Amino acid sequence: MCWRSRLWIGSIAAPASALLLAGGTADRAAASDDPASASAKRPSDWKAPLLGRLRNGVRFAILSRRGSEPGVALLMRNEGGFIAEHRPGERGLAHLIEHIVFHSPVADAPDDFDHLERLGMPLTLPAPTAGSTSWRETNYYLSTRSAAPKDLDVLLGLFRDAATNMTLRTDAVDASRGEVVREMAEKKTGNDIYARYIAAVAPGSPNDVIDAQNSADVPIASIDTIRALYHRLYQPQNMMIVVVGNIDAGTVRTLIEKRFGDWKQAVPASRPTAVPTVRRDHIRPISFSALPQARRAVLMTVVMPTPAAPSSRDSQLRADLMDLLVARAVNSRLQALQPHSAAEKTGMFIENGDQGHRQIMVWDRYAGDQWPSAVAGLKGAMCTLSSDGFTEKEWALAKQNLLSDLAHRAAAMPGMPNVDVAKDLSHAVADGRGLISPDERLRHARKMLPAIDVRLGSKWWHRQWGSGVEHLRVEAPELGSVADPISAIRVAAKGSDTLCTLQ
Repeated sequence: MCWRSRLWIGSIAAPASALLLAGGTADRAAASDDPASASAKRPSDWKAPLLGRLRNGVRFAILSRRGSEPGVALLMRNEGGFIAEHRPGERGLAHLIEHIVFHSPVADAPDDFDHLERLGMPLTLPAPTAGSTSWRETNYYLSTRSAAPKDLDVLLGLFRDAATNMTLRTDAVDASRGEVVREMAEKKTGNDIYARYIAAVAPGSPNDVIDAQNSADVPIASIDTIRALYHRLYQPQNMMIVVVGNIDAGTVRTLIEKRFGDWKQAVPASRPTAVPTVRRDHIRPISFSALPQARRAVLMTVVMPTPAAPSSRDSQLRADLMDLLVARAVNSRLQALQPHSAAEKTGMFIENGDQGHRQIMVWDRYAGDQWPSAVAGLKGAMCTLSSDGFTEKEWALAKQNLLSDLAHRAAAMPGMPNVDVAKDLSHAVADGRGLISPDERLRHARKMLPAIDVRLGSKWWHRQWGSGVEHLRVEAPELGSVADPISAIRVAAKGSDTLCTLQ
């Protein structure tokens, strides 16, 4: 599964690349010197991406950068993942096709079972680890140490074969079935736990209503059914090609045109599938999990519709920085209440769009059987914050830490892997947003932050937290021996001794 616009604080499940942008503990002091000061005097590591669309509908995004990584990353994104599996017998087949791509012979090489082997160049992300399927898209990504146009042409040809020329030979399909069935079996428990969580905090959202990860269709689907979905999804208007590295953008655009420009739509275009949205009226105030395999955590969330794409680059920068600032201020509040706990015990993240909604979460990863005190503490902290807002000290520290983190991020720009930048660029283009480089974000923060006082931060919190549906979730194996867990959680929440009430 791919992560998208996720602004994390702490480490409940944070991907490393997101932590570089949003992470850091709230009590970390600013660096004594600015690690980005030297880089600020030289041109950015990233040039502005070259974005466009071929006449047949294929989108492309090309980002030229120097970086410290040799070679180039290439990504092919196909819009239409699990959500497009709306015909009988198709559940899970988008994921199966992702695996088949790495095995199926193609029309020009009908006897090659694994056509990656014929490339003759070193790949740093070889099959089968270079693909992912989510509810809305499938991604294929490769990195090579070569930036030579002739090698990029070969890789783009490989992507074109995957998009249009697979033979779907039976032995390749059956080998892929086995991989997917084993993967589903290995992840079934985790998928079930996650599905129950999403059903509680975001009922009706894509990852609640789509159960493609536990599919009974994968082992038995006919080749004709798989082929029909493949041809329906893998259409020019559904495809995006992303290339990132030390390359000439014009040269790469010509190569993309060469490989994909003559691709004609094979079947009539289908209407886009409507994206399910959160059923606010189905969100209950409290839920719990007593599974022994689950984590020990108390979680408070609010969920709201995914915000529309910003009207300008400045508005996007401002919205992102406000998210990051508030997250640090909340994290400071939570850590101050438990000063002797590990930094990752409590935390907050803001997630935009990955599940079809915006989610704000705070958590306490308690130990042992301490869920009642964790409930009271977290509920009390959120109630006090909602009534009183942030303190001047919290807000000043949030600004200090954000600037420090962004400076480190800007200084680390050359070391960002090309494939991570390619993923971020693909998501930005798909969502109608700009890809904001770390040094641009730092420059904007330095200009913007002095004018954002604590009053604006508190107003943001009241508006955002208040616009969603608040949900309290407790995951504790001990609740399995409690006669009425919901009532027990409600009693613990009322023990927070605040003016807040819980239904």
